[in-house]
Amino acid sequence: MTTPAPRPALDRLLSPRSLAMVGASNSPTRIGGTVFANLLRAFPGDVHPVHPKDEVVQGRQAFRTVGDLPEAVDMAVIAVPAPAVVDVVAACAARGIGGATVITSGFAEAGPEGRALQDRLTEVSRDTGIRVVGPNCIGYMNAHDGVMANFMVTVDEPLPQPGPVALVSQSGGFGSYITNKAVLAGLRLGWFVSTGNEADVNVANVLRHLVERPEVGVLLSFAETLRDPEVLVETARRAAELDKPLVLLKAGRSDEAARAAMSHTASIVGSAQVLDAVCEQYGVFVASTMEELLDLGTIFQDGRRARGDRVIVMTSSGGAGVLLADEAGLAGLSVPVLPEEEQAALAADMPVPFYGSTANPVDTTAQTTAMPGAYRKVLFSVAASPSADLVTAVTWARPGPANDAIVEMYQNTDKPVAILSTAWSEQFQAAGVPTYTDPRRAMTALAALVRQSARRTQPAGPARFAPDAGRARHVRELIAAAGGETTLLESTGKSILARYGVPVTREELVTGADGAVEAAERVGGPVALKVMSYQLPHKSDAGAIRLGLRGPDAVRAGYEEMLAEVAVRAPDAVVEGVLVQQMAPARLEMTCGVQRDPVFGPMVAIGLGGVLVEVLSEAALLRPPFDAATARAALGGLLGGRLLSGRRGLSEAEQSAVAQVMVALGELALELDEVTEVDVNPLRVADGLVLAADALIVVRHG
Repeated sequence: MTTPAPRPALDRLLSPRSLAMVGASNSPTRIGGTVFANLLRAFPGDVHPVHPKDEVVQGRQAFRTVGDLPEAVDMAVIAVPAPAVVDVVAACAARGIGGATVITSGFAEAGPEGRALQDRLTEVSRDTGIRVVGPNCIGYMNAHDGVMANFMVTVDEPLPQPGPVALVSQSGGFGSYITNKAVLAGLRLGWFVSTGNEADVNVANVLRHLVERPEVGVLLSFAETLRDPEVLVETARRAAELDKPLVLLKAGRSDEAARAAMSHTASIVGSAQVLDAVCEQYGVFVASTMEELLDLGTIFQDGRRARGDRVIVMTSSGGAGVLLADEAGLAGLSVPVLPEEEQAALAADMPVPFYGSTANPVDTTAQTTAMPGAYRKVLFSVAASPSADLVTAVTWARPGPANDAIVEMYQNTDKPVAILSTAWSEQFQAAGVPTYTDPRRAMTALAALVRQSARRTQPAGPARFAPDAGRARHVRELIAAAGGETTLLESTGKSILARYGVPVTREELVTGADGAVEAAERVGGPVALKVMSYQLPHKSDAGAIRLGLRGPDAVRAGYEEMLAEVAVRAPDAVVEGVLVQQMAPARLEMTCGVQRDPVFGPMVAIGLGGVLVEVLSEAALLRPPFDAATARAALGGLLGGRLLSGRRGLSEAEQSAVAQVMVALGELALELDEVTEVDVNPLRVADGLVLAADALIVVRHG
């Protein structure tokens, strides 16, 4: 007989087969009483109370200590005073318990003493391998396995029916608020996990675990911080592979909210712009409001996918139809006029005389809603239309033949459906019909579903990056040659860029007027002269640049005048040399650079360069590694797509060249941790070629 393999720690924690509760109580007014009563409601396995005095708790034999438990249970819920928690968790680990859900507050959110307690709790988890949810959380719900390890639901409330939606929230109280509203909205929640202060298990860990669960089809999350961005990215990739939508509502997007998050859970809050870019890159939907989070859960939970973006609107109110059509267009959906033969078929089912419209929106007018047979025929025809990828209808939230027909239609089509109703309807919720009370919310949800559906046809898998040790070693020698300087010379920066395959202007570094003249002849054409000095990262401020010089006399005069001006305007600047540089042609100037986000690490930015960089202030962001196809897709998002499709936009060759520059800067950032910032501006684009005309690289030493 073979011994079964041990269960993974997160399985034991979140899908336990046996339970204990330390701090279980007989009092229904205490958290320990509420949680223990919840544990007893639906869990099919053993549930053991641990209490130092009571022999029986809510009808179950109690044990004095964790060490007295008759078995090494999978998970223990802990609701004891904060100073005792660390020792209790250590005792659980010693007993062989797989995980602990720590409900107790009074940790990092409570100040330095609480922070020290939480650090000790983290140490115990890391040293022993026991996994910990919390502290300062309201627990979790796994309705599929009957685990109600929380005080979010009281014992007099009905147990939720297990469904495909999982909600993970760092905040316990607000997570409970979202959960209750989700149930009211008709979401079928199978999982709710609050992670609290995240001494061990965090939002990203839980999402990564749940994305593999076969009963989970939609992942919703509310987070104040993202402590494990690599795991979040891995989860997003896996969710894309499995076609499971992942939706994130992120708090702390403003400076004021970031300060509130710090005081609430001692969080680190990164750039909201970076978060949005990373989510876009990896297919995560970012909800801007709690309602949008629930709206997307509602449209995704039935698992339907759209074949295209064409929506047919059926309404008995012309005004509502116009609003829905407007919002469809704003959301990126199309509202096609139905073909004449389809309109003729619809008209045949309408009352006579008929004053509505069969074009789309299909306006049946109020007279048709009073004729159930006609309404049902038109509704089914609209749903079956080959011109429809998506269906929406307007109704009133009251029982009647029209709503019966909507439920029947929904159950007999595989097309995504969104119903605009005056209120949530118990009838629709029981049937799983996605229902919205505002036209914009309905169309925003359908548009998100269209995007999710389109992603299934896109190639999956992350870009691969293999570091080049030889290249990195050579570049580090160039950085070391700068001594302790943190901002490298432009000439050094371009040498580094060239090592990564970035095309740079022809140029030479010289130390005299004669050398400048000779270099200009070799470079060819009009040239620029630039003073290289560690004290002059912005050369134009000190007159340390001359442009468009042609011929020996102009180069010599420009060289001497430039150095004379620098001597006056920046007398302390040490001149390392003068760069003689090709004047690259430009039909268009772009900028490409790297910044390091405190949460997600290096980010590559691409946007319009030169004087337009500050005027338009539009850039696309990507987190490396990424491939050229991803870079080109990011370029396509600039200027509403006009950068690629406009008459003076980027040609195919130029798109490829710019994309390769973006990939190269991403590789540089991944290979060289000491590079904190890269700014290539301008990146000059003309005649199918791209050249880096200037480069600023900032490094840290040691």
